[in-house]
Amino acid sequence: MIKKSIAFFLCFSLFILTSCSNEASPDDFPDNSIQLIVAFSPGAATDTQARIISKYASSYLGQELVIVNKPGGGGQVGWNSFSTVEADGYTLAAYNLPHIITQPLVGQTSFELDTFEPLVNWGGDPTVFAVRSDSEIKTLDDLIVAAKQSPGSLTVGNAGLFVGQHLATLLLENSADIDLEDVAYQGAADAIASLLGGHTDVVAGNLSDIYRLGSDVVPIAIATEERHPFSPDIPTFVELGYPEVIMSTDRGIAARKGTPPEIIEKLEKAFIQVLQDEDFLAEMEQAGADMLIMNREEVIADLDVRTDTYQELLESIGVID
Repeated sequence: MIKKSIAFFLCFSLFILTSCSNEASPDDFPDNSIQLIVAFSPGAATDTQARIISKYASSYLGQELVIVNKPGGGGQVGWNSFSTVEADGYTLAAYNLPHIITQPLVGQTSFELDTFEPLVNWGGDPTVFAVRSDSEIKTLDDLIVAAKQSPGSLTVGNAGLFVGQHLATLLLENSADIDLEDVAYQGAADAIASLLGGHTDVVAGNLSDIYRLGSDVVPIAIATEERHPFSPDIPTFVELGYPEVIMSTDRGIAARKGTPPEIIEKLEKAFIQVLQDEDFLAEMEQAGADMLIMNREEVIADLDVRTDTYQELLESIGVID
C-alpha cells in the first residue's frame, strides 16, 4: 500500500512539473505561431495589407503570423470573437478606426474599445465615393442632383454599419440635405462586388481598394482635406462644397487587454521593425496602401482624442443622443 502511495505521489509530481514546464513565460515568447484576426473578407483592403505584414513579420517575431479571417457585421463578428480570446499574445487583432470606437457606441457588441491593447497603427485609408465606369453619374454634383430628384432611390454600398465609409455617407446626407439608401455589406470586398455587379449605384470605399480597381470604376470624391498624392485627380468633398465630409479607415494591430506588459513590449518592438522595413514599405505602396505609422503610446493618445470626436459626430448627425 505504501509503495502504491509513493508511486502515485511521484507520478503526480512529475505531471505537475511537466505541466508547469509547458507554460511559456514572457521570456520565451513567442515559442509558437501567432494568429492575427482580420474581421473582414479575404481580398478587402484590411486583409490585403495584413497579409503583406504577415509576410515580413516572421523575420522580426521569430514565428509565423497567421491571418484568420472572421468577416461579418462590419467587423463585429471578428472583434466579438477577439473579446473572448486568452490574453497571452498568441491571438492578436487587426483593428479598424473608427469602427472599434463607433460600433460599441451605437449598438450592443461583445467588445468595447478597451478590449484592445494597441501595439501599432500601420495605415490610414481615406474614404472615396466611386461609381461604375458606365454609370450615368459622373460627378458628385450628378449624385446630389439625382438624390434630390428621387430621395432614397440611390443606393450606396459600404463595408458595414458605422464603419468609416458609412459615417462618410451619413455626413454627406446631413451636409447636402439628401436621402441616400445605405447598404451595409460584410466588408469592402462585398460592397465593391455589388457595385461592379450593378446591384448598387455608388460605393463608399477605401482609397486603396478603388486605386487597385483601375478603370473599372470612376472615383467622384475623396474625404480628405486636400487631394491625395496616390490619386491627385480625385476632387475632395471639401473643394466640392462639403467640408464636413472628412473620413478615413485607419488600421493597426492590438493584443487582448490583460496581455503581460513584457509580451506587449516584444510585440510592439517587432511590429515597429516590420513597419520600418524598406521592402515592406515598397510592397505596401505598390498595393496603394497609405501608411500612417504610430507606436503604442501614440495610438493610445490618438484613441482618446478620437473617442470624443466620434461621439460628438454621432450626436451631431442624430445617431445617438
